[in-house]
Amino acid sequence: MRLGLDEVAVTELIAVTEHARAMSTTTAGLLLERLDDEGGLVAPLAGEPEDEQVGALLVEIGTAVPPAMGRGDVPALWRILARNPHYLRSTWRKEQVVMREGVLTARDKRRTALGVAMSVRARYMIEYHTAILRQAGDGDTDILEILGVVDHYTTLNTLSEGMQIESDIVPPS
Repeated sequence: MRLGLDEVAVTELIAVTEHARAMSTTTAGLLLERLDDEGGLVAPLAGEPEDEQVGALLVEIGTAVPPAMGRGDVPALWRILARNPHYLRSTWRKEQVVMREGVLTARDKRRTALGVAMSVRARYMIEYHTAILRQAGDGDTDILEILGVVDHYTTLNTLSEGMQIESDIVPPS
């Protein structure tokens, strides 16, 4: 396979890309501009939730996400989604399944998600993924390398689309 990835790794990469794009769309749709924003289209849940399941999910999220980001509180995104228990549960479960260690490392998956967020200019998710990567040890050089890849392929895609170049890449048989 291309890039030395087997079929499982490719499907993991596809899942991460799709999930990162969906999360970027979600934060943009909620008008969340920055990681520390509390405002947006929907106010984050404040205080203890009335629904026990939502409370349990927020505890689970609070145990995993803030420490991974080097923060003390659950990000507004998750507290906003808590206003819809089904949406919170399904999004959190998908996050757990897609972003955990697999054939690809969780860190490489997070780097891919950052690249997707950068390519669609989703500032909230750029800050979100960067906080997790910095907490995991990525520095400025690592972040700039990801940006370099995004810049390079965005340019190539723009050129090939503008020049209306038909793909001559054929999947291996």
